[in-house]
Amino acid sequence: MNPPACLSHHTEKNQRYAVSVHPIVLPDADAVGEEVAATILDRLAATGDRRFLLGCPSGRTAMPTYRALARHAARGADLSRLIIVMMDDYVVAGEDGTFRRVDPDLSYSCLGFARRQILGPIAQACAEAGTVAPTEIWMPDPADPASYDQAIDVAGGIDLFLLATGAGDGHIAFNQPGTARNARTHVTPLGEATRRDNMGTFPEFTRLDMVPTHGVTVGVDTIAACSREVVMIVCGEHKRDAYARITAAEAYEPDWPATVVIECKNPTLIADRAAAGR
Repeated sequence: MNPPACLSHHTEKNQRYAVSVHPIVLPDADAVGEEVAATILDRLAATGDRRFLLGCPSGRTAMPTYRALARHAARGADLSRLIIVMMDDYVVAGEDGTFRRVDPDLSYSCLGFARRQILGPIAQACAEAGTVAPTEIWMPDPADPASYDQAIDVAGGIDLFLLATGAGDGHIAFNQPGTARNARTHVTPLGEATRRDNMGTFPEFTRLDMVPTHGVTVGVDTIAACSREVVMIVCGEHKRDAYARITAAEAYEPDWPATVVIECKNPTLIADRAAAGR
């Protein structure tokens, strides 16, 4: 089967890629969130009347951005055309061996996160401001992962993809170290470092064996080929190694999947001083 158009169109050799990504360093995570939210609003305003696909990670990294978007919505910003395109979710195997997403009511569900932490506050702010709220959240289907790439392709690609990196192993979404550059949306086992990173995100995970062992995730190539622009957010002293690794990269390094940012169109790396070490 031929790959979706957005996946085949932008996978040429490195003449299209930045040799490196020069970082923007701001004082703290809140300043980063405000800057990224302003970028989203700027790009959204430039798209006219069509819907705007925003690729979103769950977890701590982008929370200041989501809070800033809600504040802008409260002041009357038009976010009605925004579509939240989530990167991944935890999955569990059913009795027949097929995978399904975890219950969205669980605190660690990425679908639940999107509803509670991204769309919910924006919708409430829109209601208070008397404006139209966005309503759509897209999630990959573990029963048919390829359909996610196809849906993104049909929509014309992701306008802006917010990215985050694992502190301990450089995972991006749930793409694990060793993930091939041409990987597309798929179900994957989760390594111990990724699962321990997520113990920090969800305090109810008091033991490693409480963290799900599998996830469905956009692929490395889904991010690189299907996005018009990406913003990698790196915040916190615990991300200093990740910051150093990404800023030193000149191409995708499979042992640190977040380095795919180097091979994305229009990449920006934005960090706080704690992560940058200055």
